Amino acid sequence: MVAILVALMFIGFVMIDLIAHKVEARRTAYTAVSLATPDAALNRFDHWITVPEGVYLSDGHAWAWPLQEGTLRAGADSLVARALGSVSRVVLPSSGVRVEAGSTLFRLEQNGRAISIPCPVSGRVSAVNTNLKKEPELVASDPYGQGWICSLEQSRPERIPAGLRLGQRAALWLEREVARFQEFMSIRLSIDSGLGATSQDGGLPVPGLLAQSDSATWTAFEHEFLGGR
Repeated sequence: MVAILVALMFIGFVMIDLIAHKVEARRTAYTAVSLATPDAALNRFDHWITVPEGVYLSDGHAWAWPLQEGTLRAGADSLVARALGSVSRVVLPSSGVRVEAGSTLFRLEQNGRAISIPCPVSGRVSAVNTNLKKEPELVASDPYGQGWICSLEQSRPERIPAGLRLGQRAALWLEREVARFQEFMSIRLSIDSGLGATSQDGGLPVPGLLAQSDSATWTAFEHEFLGGR
């Protein structure tokens, strides 16, 4: 009898310990979710919003990638690519021209409308991607690769401007901008127009959504996203 009581007590202690572990696990999991930052909700964009290693992003949604000391390659980032979906014409800068950070570097056209992308750094245009004259769609299909726009020789090659973002900081900022664009388009487009569905793939902006919108929306997008905010 004593042996049975001892065995039952042992089993009871084991059960109590298991229950305690389960309660603690649930509490820890709840705490982890409760303490999650708002950025965690944006992870659903990770599979298409990427920032290649070494690429800087500017407030005006241009990117810059150092080729060598004092020389950068530049283009439009993946938010612009996703918003347009395709590009029918690229207005390239002239080789040798000097540009200031924040001034227009190039223009992208689609469906008879255009947006201007501001220069990420001050400098001189040293080369342009002439392939875009025949294949302008590369800006949207391969924004960080074959869709590059031009190379720039910095006015101050000894440093990267403080306003440019790199690495995780750039990726998190771009994710926030995607969410902001999604909200922007939800407000601008009405259900009655047949463009009320502003997302797919679990919340991603539809490719080319901006291209489907009216001129007023293009102007508002340029002001809200490309104006150096």
